[in-house]
Amino acid sequence: MRKISGTAIALLLGATAFVAPASAATMVTTTGTPLNETIKTSSGVDGNLVTFFSDPSHYAIDYSSTSTLHPSSTGGFAFVEGVGSNGFADLTLTPQTITFSALKFNMQLPASTGPSIPNGYKTDFTFDTTVFFSGGGSENFDTDVGAGNGQNRYLITAGLNQAIDKVVFSDLVGVSTKKNDPTLTNSFNFDSLRQVSFDAISAVPEPSTWALFILGFGGIGLMLRSGRGRSAIAVRNRA
Repeated sequence: MRKISGTAIALLLGATAFVAPASAATMVTTTGTPLNETIKTSSGVDGNLVTFFSDPSHYAIDYSSTSTLHPSSTGGFAFVEGVGSNGFADLTLTPQTITFSALKFNMQLPASTGPSIPNGYKTDFTFDTTVFFSGGGSENFDTDVGAGNGQNRYLITAGLNQAIDKVVFSDLVGVSTKKNDPTLTNSFNFDSLRQVSFDAISAVPEPSTWALFILGFGGIGLMLRSGRGRSAIAVRNRA
């Protein structure tokens, strides 16, 4: 029997690692220290697109919105908010050259300017977080933050064989209730996104890399067929 070389085995294992089923991402409340890369600086210009940069690796992360964004900083972190007290209706985080394996953030809400809530009502806030993955697919988290006061800190972690290439925050809704009074449902803007940190990983293989994997599979197949052929010849010669 012909043996498969170590190089061929490595190619086979490397290729199968990328086709293994992916597990689900998670989003949980969190506290504690930041992840490895922290958002420290920004391009410093208001607009619908603001680029932020991490420390220590200076990775570029695009923050985009249908609202006008204003970059600022405090306590060693750069953060984004709306212009004035208007906040922002939605926010998309897109890393330029890397992907995320994990993302930690502090979402402040709601913006100061927004629907007024009558006295005596209690408001429960929810918002949507949609996580998109390299190679396709996404997961949506409907996040209930209660009254929304204080630190709303969350950690998103990619599942096995997942790489996060975009995160979208949207649809901040407040449901206000008061005993014996009508329930009020309103849309609000987010106030700011602060204390963002992340763990970076490489993106999924480019098309050229997939081509190498395919060539590797083909080479392994040829080696196996060649080995079987030679074994058959040896048997006939011995006969």
